[in-house]
Amino acid sequence: MTTIRLPDRDLALLLDAAGRCADATVCRLTDVEAVLDAVAGLVECDVAFWNWFRVRPELREEALVGAPRGREPTRAPVGPWFDHVDEHPIMSGRHGPVTMLSDVLVGRDLEATWLFQEALAPDGLVSEIGVELTHGEDDMSVIVLSRGPGPPFAERDRLVLRLLRPHLDAAIRRYTRVELGVSPREREVLGLVREGLTNAQVARRLGIAEATVAKHLEHVFARTGARSRAQAVVMCAELLDEVSVERS
Repeated sequence: MTTIRLPDRDLALLLDAAGRCADATVCRLTDVEAVLDAVAGLVECDVAFWNWFRVRPELREEALVGAPRGREPTRAPVGPWFDHVDEHPIMSGRHGPVTMLSDVLVGRDLEATWLFQEALAPDGLVSEIGVELTHGEDDMSVIVLSRGPGPPFAERDRLVLRLLRPHLDAAIRRYTRVELGVSPREREVLGLVREGLTNAQVARRLGIAEATVAKHLEHVFARTGARSRAQAVVMCAELLDEVSVERS
């Protein structure tokens, strides 16, 4: 195996990008853009985007976010995308956590695919590298970087993204967990409930109406399936622990 050594400048950029991922609140799509911008500053590309989509029970796109510094990613036609997602070298996640398109397809083999004809070629793109992020059995979450004509992605880029992947994963999971689970305010309410506070005490602590606290808890019950305050705290324990660690 060839040893890849990163120069000091690359290491400094890597540490800076990891720090930006750690500092990002990532509760809004603009926060995701900031994370992507950090990646694009480390691995040169023409387009950087994060794609989060459901696979089952039916294929549905949850989010498609492009970095501010790059061009917005072009959505491939619905038909080909839906028909071939399991075959996509990067989106399928079948070829490793960090995959270059050239690992799977090159030359005429690539040019003959719907991916090249419908998604890459129209934007003048010829190479891609992707990072598979943590996801459930029924969804996929990937960050993809694309380049036009010129030097293709190389082993240096793969190494950088492999080193950065845990930080990207943690940052993006903050957004997906909020979207799938509970909002930051609801987590705050649950955290106080876990401390043993009543709804009235939570309301006084946060400076909101008691009815608002009850409404937040109703939303949590609806999203998690919990039937009581205690059950909701237990079901969201891991998420609440992560928040506590981040604040300490």
